[in-house]
Amino acid sequence: MKMVKKFSSIQEVRNSIDKLDLKIMELISQRKQLVEHAVKHKNKEQIVDQKRIDDILHNLSIIAEKKCLPKSMIIDIWRSMIKGFINYEKENFDKIKKD
Repeated sequence: MKMVKKFSSIQEVRNSIDKLDLKIMELISQRKQLVEHAVKHKNKEQIVDQKRIDDILHNLSIIAEKKCLPKSMIIDIWRSMIKGFINYEKENFDKIKKD
């Protein structure tokens, strides 16, 4: 997806970034809900699935390259997100399983 809009000021650019950030937050919220559904099908030993993590990062690396995105940046972002969700699962595992 290419940007076709011409921005007339830095504030206009920042406003667009802020709107995009809200969309990203909504996607992260949806991902959290899916993680919670996944927890219901796991035991505690399955919280960290290194093969799944490796597969995700490998696939994202390929997609990043196709989209001309810096692979290291994409991998760093996803590693951080995955780590955050693993911590969330560990901290909330019992509560999520009960619900």
